[in-house]
Amino acid sequence: MADPINEALVLYTGFGSSPFPRAKTPHLVQRFGAAEGAELKQRILSLLDELQQPVEDGEKRTKKSLTERAIDQLLPKHPELDESGLRALAWTYSFGLR
Repeated sequence: MADPINEALVLYTGFGSSPFPRAKTPHLVQRFGAAEGAELKQRILSLLDELQQPVEDGEKRTKKSLTERAIDQLLPKHPELDESGLRALAWTYSFGLR
């Protein structure tokens, strides 16, 4: 069974349905119920906090964006994230850089 965090990330951030990221807690509650929705929200906030950690500058000359490097740094710690979850996180992170 797939981890619900991926669907929750898309719902919570509005990825694919909103012009910019915004916290949509009611969507989590509606889809997953109050208890699981609250747990998923905490997981999402934790992931977003992890993304705010400094990005390692392993390679000085890289063609990867800061967003791509931040996601690359997060991925080994979170194998439960699939493409949709990672894309929602990257999209949200990139808006924070503006």
